[in-house]
Amino acid sequence: MNYIWELIKITLQTFAFMVTDLHYILVMALVFILVYRQYKKILQYEQEFFRLKRINPLMETVTSLVYGIGGGMLATMLFILLGVSVSDAGVAYLWLAALLLMLINQRFLCFAYAGSLVSLIALITGFPQIHVATLMALVAVLHLVESLLVFVNGYHNASPMFFKHESGKVVGGFALRKFWPMPTIALVGVVMLSSGMDLQSVPMPDWWPIFQVGLEVPENHVLLHILFPLVVALGYSDFVQTELPKTKARRSAAMLLVYSLILLGLAVLANAYSWLAILPVIFAPLGHELVIHMGRRREQENSPVFLGEEGVMVLAVYPNSPAEEMGLGPGDVIRSINGVETKDLKALADQMSPWAIDPVFLVENQFRLPTERKIIFKGKVPPLGIVPAPHPEQGAYVRFKDGLLKNLWNQWRSKGK
Repeated sequence: MNYIWELIKITLQTFAFMVTDLHYILVMALVFILVYRQYKKILQYEQEFFRLKRINPLMETVTSLVYGIGGGMLATMLFILLGVSVSDAGVAYLWLAALLLMLINQRFLCFAYAGSLVSLIALITGFPQIHVATLMALVAVLHLVESLLVFVNGYHNASPMFFKHESGKVVGGFALRKFWPMPTIALVGVVMLSSGMDLQSVPMPDWWPIFQVGLEVPENHVLLHILFPLVVALGYSDFVQTELPKTKARRSAAMLLVYSLILLGLAVLANAYSWLAILPVIFAPLGHELVIHMGRRREQENSPVFLGEEGVMVLAVYPNSPAEEMGLGPGDVIRSINGVETKDLKALADQMSPWAIDPVFLVENQFRLPTERKIIFKGKVPPLGIVPAPHPEQGAYVRFKDGLLKNLWNQWRSKGK
């Protein structure tokens, strides 16, 4: 078991090298800026739609980086344990395929689809020369880490939104959007002369690596696995109208975890029996689509919960507001103030008039349990500070764009008609 401690030591040394190497720092800074821009867009949307300045993009990016570092360490352990070598996975082709698929639809910017496409082409044509099982294992490990990040962080600061429901009503909901810069370490297989080497090495057990590197080793040469620093950015995007963001994120994380474990199992099987390589290639996109379909089906079959039909339902609260001080949160419904029924948003505004003194709120939580919340105003009565769930007749709502190629196709079809 001594090799475990030696591996930990070398891995920590590599991490220390990563944070002091200028080239790596520049790459990491670029990824950090890209993630920061995504959070800046979320802030801009919330300000334009709700006049809500709820998140700090810089702090969100720093927090995401902290979670990403934890995810990167887990990915590193799995890469080393399985012997997944990026030199066999065709990472450059993987990125190229992902970017091309993104032009069709942004949700296809996912390694599950790109990895399957690259692997399928390789199996049919022999190009590019990659080890399909290793590529599928790489995809599985990244999705496994993503599932854990979604579980612990995917629901934080979900953005309130107004959606157009299939019934025609405008309902409240949330956009769950997270981006994690993830510094990690992967393996690269290289063939070197067996003499004259002065490298820090760790003798590994006979069963390692599980995924064999597809390199020929000439006489007087040895195969070495070198730790290679990488920067990966993982993202999570989902929408919810029928339950709270935390419940939605953790259910999605559980399904994604099961998917990644099955994909990893199929990759191990394909590594042992090359004629089974088609199994993970087919399962990667179909299984991912099934996860998405199950989430969407649940949203369609269940009734929206964020409706402003009775009382005033809270969708989000403003920072440092009376609503935050009272502990109001998504799903809470204000039923009355000082014993007077609060039927709608207009009634709330009237009851929160400048002459309101120490109002007592009767609030129902998501389980319909009533509680009293009291707040003492010192001086002028400020706004309560909530984003209410939309009235069914609400006019404005969010509509999502398709990918570039799909938009061009729709424009061409409309002109043809």
